[in-house]
Amino acid sequence: MAELAVLLRNCPHNATQNSTNVRYALKCDSFSIQIAKTPIQVPIPQQPPEIIDIGFYRPSISIGGILDTVGQNSSNNYSGFENMEYITVSRKNNAGTDINNIRYYVPYKNALEDAVYTWITTADDALELEIGNAEFPVYGKRVEGASASGDETGGGIYVVAIQQARFQVDPAQEDRWQFQMQFVCESRRDVTFS
Repeated sequence: MAELAVLLRNCPHNATQNSTNVRYALKCDSFSIQIAKTPIQVPIPQQPPEIIDIGFYRPSISIGGILDTVGQNSSNNYSGFENMEYITVSRKNNAGTDINNIRYYVPYKNALEDAVYTWITTADDALELEIGNAEFPVYGKRVEGASASGDETGGGIYVVAIQQARFQVDPAQEDRWQFQMQFVCESRRDVTFS
């Protein structure tokens, strides 16, 4: 069974719950981050090449997991999320204030596919992908980068744009779909450059 440790949303974690602020908890069994850098290597005759690294980087994220064909909670009738299971997520924000019991819905295949078609990352409406416990991504630093006392929790938040998605159904398993998604992204939210 895939875990629910990957959260995808089209709004901030603490945004008001309504049918336009969508938060999904994905059943992922894989999550990978790739960072491509482009240093310049200048050849010099009969000498070692000169390496110039001016800091260009292009991170990307790939995730994969399973989706149910239909919603699994027929008692949920919240508008826009009918029949979807949900979990609640609580954590502290950058100021250390508790943000409790935020609902994340477990999408079925067509709901996530709709999001792939319609969600667009803009400067005003960023898509966010959260992995694991993002409260303290590194020792002494909160999720948004503020200094605070606390041991690292290992998670992180990334601003992403959907680059590609793939949905696959296998014979004799028509009750669920496998999915893979690829995102281009910014660096982890708490990373700062001096």
